[in-house]
Amino acid sequence: MGARACCPRCEKALVVCYCAHLHELATQTRVILLQHPREQRMKVGTARMTHLSLPNSVLRVGLDFSADTVVQAELAQGGPTYVLFPTPGARDLRELRGGPAATLIVIDGTWRQARTLLKLNPWLQRLPAVAFSPTHPSEYQIRRQPAAHCVSTIEAVGEALRLIEPEGLPVDALLEPFRAMVSQQLRYCAEVGRGRWRYRRQPQARPPPFDRLAQDYGRIVCVQGEANAWAVRDPRHREPSIVHWVAHRPATGESHEAIVAPTGPLAPLTSRHIGLTEAQLLAGVGAEAWKRAWQGFLRPDDRLVHWGRFCTDVARRDGLFMPDDSVDLRLLSAQELHRRSGTTEELLQRVAPEAPVPDLGLGGRAGQRLSSLVALIKVLAAGPQGLESTP
Repeated sequence: MGARACCPRCEKALVVCYCAHLHELATQTRVILLQHPREQRMKVGTARMTHLSLPNSVLRVGLDFSADTVVQAELAQGGPTYVLFPTPGARDLRELRGGPAATLIVIDGTWRQARTLLKLNPWLQRLPAVAFSPTHPSEYQIRRQPAAHCVSTIEAVGEALRLIEPEGLPVDALLEPFRAMVSQQLRYCAEVGRGRWRYRRQPQARPPPFDRLAQDYGRIVCVQGEANAWAVRDPRHREPSIVHWVAHRPATGESHEAIVAPTGPLAPLTSRHIGLTEAQLLAGVGAEAWKRAWQGFLRPDDRLVHWGRFCTDVARRDGLFMPDDSVDLRLLSAQELHRRSGTTEELLQRVAPEAPVPDLGLGGRAGQRLSSLVALIKVLAAGPQGLESTP
């Protein structure tokens, strides 16, 4: 079957298009919607619906918006700017009524995703926060809310505009496509979907999680990185950036290493923690040279394997190309063990205490950690007998 036809405006399948219910509201308030990338994939999300209803709004998707030219251009227009988020000490939204036209930044995502965006964008934390107490429960019946006071993005924006815009703004019209979507989904669950669940689905046999490592062994590239990371409470705090990047292809024995010169001052403990001298770090290559060298090492079908997501997330934020199908071996191992798997060294000790750890000739703590990761990959790809019964 071919792909379903989609509406070019709301980007939904035509059978669930809500555009007929949209009403554009001219507001004095500028609304900037910052959406977490994972929330963009949520089929019943409301950020785009909100944006389509408000001509005086922008919608941006990402993690770090400090270099987003659209967002920064909106902020440069001047006027008071607030973040709609219930942080401790947030002002009551009603205090803004009657004041100058404001810019309202709304974070779209789950509460956890919203906190992540705040953490990744310190400039947001420096803006004054505003909040409100919902006057009635959320109508978002098709998506579970973490608490009774939580509402969807479009409901939050609607309530905010009701509190700060001049009298007469038809805020209820903003919610019409939202209510239509909810009603349609509820009807689908009650009527259309009933027959689908009449019979119990047979459980599908899934291959052991590590079989894929054996199948993909020839294209696996193990990666490890170290960052120039400042303590959060340090007044000189900056976002972390990669200063040491190492990789190894177990099937061929090829290695890659780059020491990347920091773009700002070194954090006090960076050199000690990552096992490289300050002189080595300051003499590193520039960011663009690092990216070019990495592209030269990486093959089109390579599959990256890493332990945890910190170094890969920082590398992505630094602009390094990362394939989409990478494997977080720490997460994969925890799912198989049904508990935290510890470090690579600890898991290797439990799975195969006699397994040799190769000397890859790579420096610093990153080189040591990568060696353990490569040893673990070789063991698991060969068949991790005894993993399920490890104490």
